Amino acid sequence: MKGPRIVKKKAIDTAKDSYLLGAAPQEEAVCKGCGAVWRGKRWTMEGEAAPPGIKAETVCPACRKTRDRFAEGFVTIQGAFTKSHKDEILKLLHNKGERARRINPLERIMEIKERNGAIEVSTTTDKLAQRIGRMLHKSFNGEVEYKWSSGVKLARVVWTREE
Repeated sequence: MKGPRIVKKKAIDTAKDSYLLGAAPQEEAVCKGCGAVWRGKRWTMEGEAAPPGIKAETVCPACRKTRDRFAEGFVTIQGAFTKSHKDEILKLLHNKGERARRINPLERIMEIKERNGAIEVSTTTDKLAQRIGRMLHKSFNGEVEYKWSSGVKLARVVWTREE
């Protein structure tokens, strides 16, 4: 019998993300779009309002990706089960997106849209798309397929369940 599984959170790979390669703010700064705070070489979420004393404003990489529609992860949720359990799936997606944002403000669900009976989700990182696929499979079973592009940091996840 195997022991408990230990999961260690990995940082986003800055060497491959063009939005993270730019010049970092020289001092503490707050994102004008989402309120994330740049402090100690990291982006963090410190609540709804900017902490007092931070005067510099900037736009965080996740807000820039969202503005530029530069997604690194795509999740397609399809099948008859999707139509009959749409509200439950959407609540799960919103919860997962908020949880991911609190842990790492650079991981976000950029957009959720419905097309031809399927739900399409775009994310700022490939790993978040992968975790959404795992979450759907764990919660509702079904079949999940993962595809990663070579050379470009991009993940496509397709989750399917018929009734």
